[in-house]
Amino acid sequence: MNLKKILEENQFSAAAVERITASGIIDLYPPQAEAIQKGILNGKSLLMAVPTAAGKTLIAELCMVKSILANDGRCLYIAPLKALASEKYNDFKEKYAPLGIEVGLAIGDRDSPTQHLNRYKILVATAEKVDSLLRSRAQWLINSLSVAVLDEIHFINDGSRGPTLEILAARLKQLNANIQILALSATVSNAAEIAKWLKAELVSSSWRPIPLKEGVYYSERIQFHRYGTKIINEEPPDDLSKLTLDTLRGKGQVLIFVNSRRSTQAVAHQIAGDVAKTVTSEERGQLVQLSKRLAGNASDTTKICRKLADAVLAGVAFHHAGLKPNQRELVEQNFKSNLIKVIACTPTLAAGVNLPARRAIVRDLKRYENGIGQAYIPVSEYKQCAGRAGRPQYDDYGEAVLIAKSYSEANTLLEKYVQASPEPVMSKLGDEQALRIHILASIAGGYVHDVKGMLDFIQHTFLYHQKLTPNLLGLIGEIFDFLHKEQFIEKSSSTALTTGGYRFFATTLGSLTSRLYIDPVTAITLRDGLNAVAQKGTFSAVGGLHLITCCLDGPALNTGKKDTEDLERFATRFREEFIFTPENWADLDDYYRYASTLKTTGMLLQWIEEEREELLCDQFNIGPGDIYRHMESTQWLLYAAGRIADLLHHKSLTFQLQNLRNRVRYGIKEELLELVQLKGVGRVRARILHEKGYKRLSDFNRATLDQLSQVKQIGKTLAQDILNQISSGPAHTSAAVHR
Repeated sequence: MNLKKILEENQFSAAAVERITASGIIDLYPPQAEAIQKGILNGKSLLMAVPTAAGKTLIAELCMVKSILANDGRCLYIAPLKALASEKYNDFKEKYAPLGIEVGLAIGDRDSPTQHLNRYKILVATAEKVDSLLRSRAQWLINSLSVAVLDEIHFINDGSRGPTLEILAARLKQLNANIQILALSATVSNAAEIAKWLKAELVSSSWRPIPLKEGVYYSERIQFHRYGTKIINEEPPDDLSKLTLDTLRGKGQVLIFVNSRRSTQAVAHQIAGDVAKTVTSEERGQLVQLSKRLAGNASDTTKICRKLADAVLAGVAFHHAGLKPNQRELVEQNFKSNLIKVIACTPTLAAGVNLPARRAIVRDLKRYENGIGQAYIPVSEYKQCAGRAGRPQYDDYGEAVLIAKSYSEANTLLEKYVQASPEPVMSKLGDEQALRIHILASIAGGYVHDVKGMLDFIQHTFLYHQKLTPNLLGLIGEIFDFLHKEQFIEKSSSTALTTGGYRFFATTLGSLTSRLYIDPVTAITLRDGLNAVAQKGTFSAVGGLHLITCCLDGPALNTGKKDTEDLERFATRFREEFIFTPENWADLDDYYRYASTLKTTGMLLQWIEEEREELLCDQFNIGPGDIYRHMESTQWLLYAAGRIADLLHHKSLTFQLQNLRNRVRYGIKEELLELVQLKGVGRVRARILHEKGYKRLSDFNRATLDQLSQVKQIGKTLAQDILNQISSGPAHTSAAVHR
């Protein structure tokens, strides 16, 4: 089926035809052609369940562009992860801005102003951001929406993100029956069930533009399913290096999936010597420059940063959530450009950005699960990793390879993973916490006012479609009672006389909790904790940080027996400053829960006492990316605490919480709060300036450009910028500080 002909038949403008075909696509792939035949360009809703690189995104683009150019529609592209949303945004903006189609991205702070978002014809967003918009009653989004693309719809199966994506799909269907829904997914075993729930046509196919050979390696040979046997004749002593070098000699790239962060680093070190043999002298020079960027500055580098930098010199990298976001992005970009030849990674990479390789090696098929020990990974996870094999621009085929330790295990793996179908996608909305969050959001958003209304809405969900929760009415009733008891919702008695039943409306606390995007139980923890602080009359940083770790949404570090002695000392030292203890807060009755709050508080406290990242990583067995993530969630909860304190009329606490939030943001002691208002001055430079006598902003009034530029890590350009900021006044500084 010719793409240009299809576009012309469907009245795409000449400019749009030129833009869409500029990528070189002439004929549509079979799954794409089937989507066209099923009416996707005539407004029909569709679920496309096809492998990676089989053309799902192009079909979504055609639907959106036609809707915009023909009917002045507005389109929403929902991606499950920020990285994926950013990737799609960049692609769409580059491709369609010349047609006058404005593309927007919404993945930031969930309580940020949203008025400007209504100007975009294509809005790329995460499910959480769109859910937040609907909680704020962004009626402009729903009323004008013509196409909603739900990318990676199988994420409904994810216990963390799944409920929000499912609620969102149900809400869109409920609020605007005319929306065309296009759901995109990898191949799943119950695609027909999902399509029926969405009231959508189905295109389900295993067709790939690059054939995928799946097999098991044992004793220097890969036994492929349906593709015969391949001998691996390479000199390295270990199997992983043999498989890697075999691919690199054929000018391919490799992804190696393992079960832990530590393993990614060990594997990168293990294969580095062999990978280095395939790097050209020109590439070696480029890798030296990349290595320096990954290592970071002397002030904020860590062992993990240096290990990554060392590995990259050989053309190999590791990738996991413990890395900083910019490090992960650099690794991804340079793998795409073929400078990095091999990435050792955890399976989270397979669920993120589009990063194909000639060969995907899944080394580990077991991982540690709490309460279980070592357990086999799901078939769907293996298939997600395997789907990354095959680079459309470079390869005639892709290979997904498992590694067996014996002949019998090779046969077992072939049957258990290669020949098996992925598990069916199952709703995770039946979890009480998920329902509690979304029931409050439904009431606060004005979408639901009683138990019956909530049950009517739930009937639009995949949970109801799958009939997974037999006592759903009872569970919803219990949650309504809980929310009423804790004053998140209130009854309207006036309507009871006329309707024969109570209607519920969100209280100010309930509305605020919904907008803040926190669990009602977290709001209770913050409310009761702040009231206790106000009654006590004293607030301390360690007490505030420990309060945040007591929240259900709070940051949490794992603990072990080796931590016991240190944590007991920490608890004894700060016990008087803690707002909650096992004696006065039932949620801390569980020792491991309490231990986790202590350890996490200790890490946060050291951060705001200006401890170096490297020491925190070593002491708490975390990566720099974990520090970034925990500080981000702590800042958000401190902001939420400040909003709740304001609601409770604890005015002085709002100032103290704002200062603590700024300390967490920059990782500084209180004495540096003024200095970090200056743009370009972070924790390290602020400390250097403080030690040179610049303790307050007013101290810069006596400084000359030459004096300031001589300060270590300042330089002439930044010195001039600082003096400009000082002369321009406080409006030009970057953070508000309350005293």
